[in-house]
Amino acid sequence: MYNASTEIKVGLFVLAALGVIVWMALRLGVFANIGKDYYEIKAVFDEASGLKQGVGVEVAGINVGRVIDISLYEADRALVILAIRQDVRLPIDSRAVIRTQGVLGDKYVEIFPGAQGGSALTSGSSIDNTVSAVDLSELLEKLSSVADDIKILTSSLSKDGGGQDLRDIVVNVRDLSKNLKELTEANGPGVSHAVETLGRVADNLAAITDKVNKGQGSLGQLINDDSAMREIRATLAGIREITDKVASGQGTLGRLVNDDTTIDKIDQALTSVNDYLEKTDTMKVTVDYRADWMTRYDYLKSTVGVKIHTSPFRYYLLGVTGDYFGNYSRTDYTYGGVDYRRENRDRGKLKFNAQIAQRFYDVVVRGGVFESGAGLGLDYYLFDEALMVTLEAFSGDFDHNPHLRAMANWRFWKYFYLGVGYDDFISDLHRSTPFVSIGLTFTDDDLKELLGEASSFISK
Repeated sequence: MYNASTEIKVGLFVLAALGVIVWMALRLGVFANIGKDYYEIKAVFDEASGLKQGVGVEVAGINVGRVIDISLYEADRALVILAIRQDVRLPIDSRAVIRTQGVLGDKYVEIFPGAQGGSALTSGSSIDNTVSAVDLSELLEKLSSVADDIKILTSSLSKDGGGQDLRDIVVNVRDLSKNLKELTEANGPGVSHAVETLGRVADNLAAITDKVNKGQGSLGQLINDDSAMREIRATLAGIREITDKVASGQGTLGRLVNDDTTIDKIDQALTSVNDYLEKTDTMKVTVDYRADWMTRYDYLKSTVGVKIHTSPFRYYLLGVTGDYFGNYSRTDYTYGGVDYRRENRDRGKLKFNAQIAQRFYDVVVRGGVFESGAGLGLDYYLFDEALMVTLEAFSGDFDHNPHLRAMANWRFWKYFYLGVGYDDFISDLHRSTPFVSIGLTFTDDDLKELLGEASSFISK
């Protein structure tokens, strides 16, 4: 019984030791990443000799994953699968390099992250920028080849022919110097001409200097003639006198420089000119055409208006409109001792509009001539000026109620709008009628663009 108990204990101890060994192999070996949160990326190298499955992947000297598979890619390259910890973010332009620990150590993969802020590598992505490790055997072969070449060179120099080679080099240098000499001799006339030209330049400079010393020419007179200097001094004195007058405030220029009142007047004039130019720049013109279908009379009433905007909050309106009832007038006369009154009406005649408008936030107040009668109008804008509600009141015919009109216009596009309304709705002559409208609006900028396109089309 005692022996069986000891065997059981030994067996349990062995099983525990095997479990620890398996755990360490899974923790530190090829399968260290299994069971952890990681993602796989690919890297293709020209060659991956010495790189083994299970080696680490480092970023800035810190282990961030493992190499989990190495296989052949396109018959002559190596495909390496890397398992990277999920918490490590690698930009898509990162670079993978196979490095060696020390001189003869194991090889591993180091990743140099690219620019931050861009796209990141995800599971299944590939690192396009890769660098293979330097093959130590290939490097040793190249060093051996260089050593052999050096050996051959030293051997050739050590033989009798080596000295001859050195003598040949010296002969070549001597021939080169000889050729340079012959080239110089062959171009001797050109060199002589250049020297002669330099000599003539020096002679000309000497002649000019001699003339200046003798007082000849403008420069010579200026240096040697006292009268020229006196004239210069007199001119400078005149200039000084003028500057003194300006400094003391004498003359127009002096007042301009020293008198603040003059400067203020000039500033005011310039300010006025600038204000006028600014007003000219802010002046805008809008042309509006509206057609009202008067449903009761089956009549199309047209109105054309021009708005001249002198500021964002004020404009002047001029226009004409047609009217079904036309212009009304009356004449009083006496016939046979009896007083009579005759009413006259010119149908289809144009009526005129001339108004001044001032805007207060979303409300516009208009006053002036409405269809050839004195009146007042109110416009109220809603929904970012897409909808405008209008009420107008103006004088009608003699001895009759005022002409009242209410309407609402909805601008569904930049240039067009639709409207509905009721015209002359308190008329005592039974002229009230509903109407529907359609309108067209364009600005001077639209006209310029239209004219420009038309001119370019005609030029073609």
